[in-house]
Amino acid sequence: MRAVVIDRYGGPEVLTVRDLADPEPGPGQVVVRMAASGLNRLDVFVRQGLTGPGVRQPRALPHVMGAEGAGTVVDVGPVARTDLVPGDHVMVFCGLSCGHCRYCRRGETSRCPAYAILGEDAWGVQRELVALDPASLLRVPPGMSSIEAAAVPTTFTTAWTMLMTTGRLRLGERVLVVGASGGVATAAMQLAARAGAEVWAATRSPDKARRLSELPYVHHVVDSSAPGWSAQVRERTAGQGVDLVADAVGAPTWRDSIRALAMGGRLVICGATGGDRPDISIRELYQAHRQILGAPFGGWNDFVDVVGLMERTGIRPLVHATVPMERTGDGHRIIERDEHIGKVVIDLT
Repeated sequence: MRAVVIDRYGGPEVLTVRDLADPEPGPGQVVVRMAASGLNRLDVFVRQGLTGPGVRQPRALPHVMGAEGAGTVVDVGPVARTDLVPGDHVMVFCGLSCGHCRYCRRGETSRCPAYAILGEDAWGVQRELVALDPASLLRVPPGMSSIEAAAVPTTFTTAWTMLMTTGRLRLGERVLVVGASGGVATAAMQLAARAGAEVWAATRSPDKARRLSELPYVHHVVDSSAPGWSAQVRERTAGQGVDLVADAVGAPTWRDSIRALAMGGRLVICGATGGDRPDISIRELYQAHRQILGAPFGGWNDFVDVVGLMERTGIRPLVHATVPMERTGDGHRIIERDEHIGKVVIDLT
């Protein structure tokens, strides 16, 4: 089978496509022929060999890339505990867990002490065939394409966890999404609008600001390239601010993200792509009853809940570009240059 592999850390040029042996599935596993894989900032960090607090590297090289994806079931092990059958269209959930601790039993699999992530800790899904425990697979909603489905598991689960599970979003609240062009950001804006929120998008790019303003689920756009950009938010909300800020950028934006919050507002974070050592004022937090809430990739329950909502409402990922497996490096470059609005997806067929 063909696979996207790294043998060393570095730039997009270290990504290679080459033949590997087909997987040897266990009797309880399901074999999936992968059709597509969504790219995430995680893929860039893995390829770069990023280190630091809270960052994990592949346990060994060579390493197969890719956390999320979609494909078709081609074989089901004789003792696999599943109702999946060959021909089923499925999405891959990237979180790996023990399955029996108290967190796993509650569906909060990302809290499991044995938690790991496909494409980061273990070989990923950017390959033609993958053998997985059926607990990692969920049927794709009818009418959703493989390209769209490949952009759902990591992105929409994270957005759902930020807004609903951790952020406790309520009807009619104001939500500000910072760095509002990536996959998680565009998913969060769609989900927030569907939940009845007023959606604000912050971006440094005038071109992206124009494009974001054309999206039906974005109500206000803020220029976050301007120093002290939170003043724009407070002025346009008559001094009140927003109820929830979803911020995956980190150090460059935290100060203004906090200042944009209303009394009792919540800053919900899922990443630190711009740096993880922000300069903040503690007094600006506690004196206004504000909160900072960590919301990494969610658990199985979050995944099932958000896919169920997508099936009922017809929400679909915003896909910026699709590139063939042999040009995976081009997909990484799009993300690194911050050229995208929505998801970049690798076509594995």
